Amino acid sequence: MPNTEQIRFQTDVCYIASQGILKTPESTLKLNLSEQYILSYLIDNYGNPVTKDELLKVGWPDRIVTEASLFQVIRALRVKLNEKKKGDVIETLPRVGYQIREFTRETINFQEEANLSPFKKIGKKTAIVSAIGLAAVGAGIGWMKYVPSHTPTNYIIEKDRIGSNDITIVTANADDLADLRSKVKELIKGQTKKYGKLVTQNERVYLLKTDEFYSAAWCAVDANEQCIKNTDFSYKIATDEWDKFAKLVIDNQKVYHETPVIQTEYAREPTAVIYASYIDKSGIQSKVMHYFMTPTDNKGIFDFSMMSFIKDPDSGKFRSLAISASKAYIENRESQFLQTIKIEPEMYHWAYQPSPDYDEKESLALKHSCHFECQSSDKRPYYNYVVYKQPNLLLMLNEFTGFFWNNTSQGDPSISYSDHFSDLSPDNNKKTDK
Repeated sequence: MPNTEQIRFQTDVCYIASQGILKTPESTLKLNLSEQYILSYLIDNYGNPVTKDELLKVGWPDRIVTEASLFQVIRALRVKLNEKKKGDVIETLPRVGYQIREFTRETINFQEEANLSPFKKIGKKTAIVSAIGLAAVGAGIGWMKYVPSHTPTNYIIEKDRIGSNDITIVTANADDLADLRSKVKELIKGQTKKYGKLVTQNERVYLLKTDEFYSAAWCAVDANEQCIKNTDFSYKIATDEWDKFAKLVIDNQKVYHETPVIQTEYAREPTAVIYASYIDKSGIQSKVMHYFMTPTDNKGIFDFSMMSFIKDPDSGKFRSLAISASKAYIENRESQFLQTIKIEPEMYHWAYQPSPDYDEKESLALKHSCHFECQSSDKRPYYNYVVYKQPNLLLMLNEFTGFFWNNTSQGDPSISYSDHFSDLSPDNNKKTDK
């Protein structure tokens, strides 16, 4: 085999552009086409800033997509390139675009690699997968590409009791944890200064911070520490819009979910309904999702589909955003949360039509939908976590959309989402202390 070039980044991950793969001593990972186009373009333009518009044209040469799609690819590349700190490999240039960090060019010989024992080449993490793939190698495939599944995120979870309120903070790193701790203190200080006391009482509150947004969910609780019906709600907040959310909390003006007016010919009652509110500069302030979850013939596996709608600010009605179909697997594994659900996308379809009323580049709702479109097109699984449970109500967490309350069906208990978690009693919610 001829020699070829690989790019070695500071994170010790190597990119072989001719094969479209990233390599570490333990694994080989195939990039999708958009990821290959964008990473190669950044490398080819080393030393020069690359604008977002350039990358949108490069990454999707046959399509017109929003910046949300670019953000998702950059985020995925950061993870796959093992960035410990944002910018270790791909530097963000505010109001400009992106630039690749220093790297070295190396020449490798595939013939030498081919002479290595398969287990020496791939390492322990992929040995089992390679063994399964030996039949394919024997059938004439010269080398095997292993694309590992996305794995559950390991979070930092901190719980506190403030007055009569239970606060749970969930982050992926210590810096975000410190940021949310500080923000909680500011909220308490602001409300106490305005009213002379903390007026937020008897609430279960959850907070999350990611690189792209904050997520907040809460409910008012009764004497038995159960969420009171229709007091559950969640916000997704752009990182530069936290002050607007803080004002709502300090002024004690948080809102709860409304009864949406949705026009659809799909008459079946959903298994679960999710309500979400957004604070960003887009004008899209509210989204509703209808979930349909039906058991298959295989235990613990479900047909899992979704219809989502965004609220029209003028009419107050909700119009279609997207539909999707997936398989959901209830995983029997140790988890930081009550339960882990693996979602394997099968189909995603946009129903959204551009509108002059919205600044789509600023919309968290559209960014989240773009993420799931990318997951679906690449057949990449993702995970939802059950954080809290009571009859007909679940609090879920997804790393790309944050917290969301899952109001389950009251009309058909046989397919009620929460029925599939009946072994989890409210007392088991204490597992989140881990």
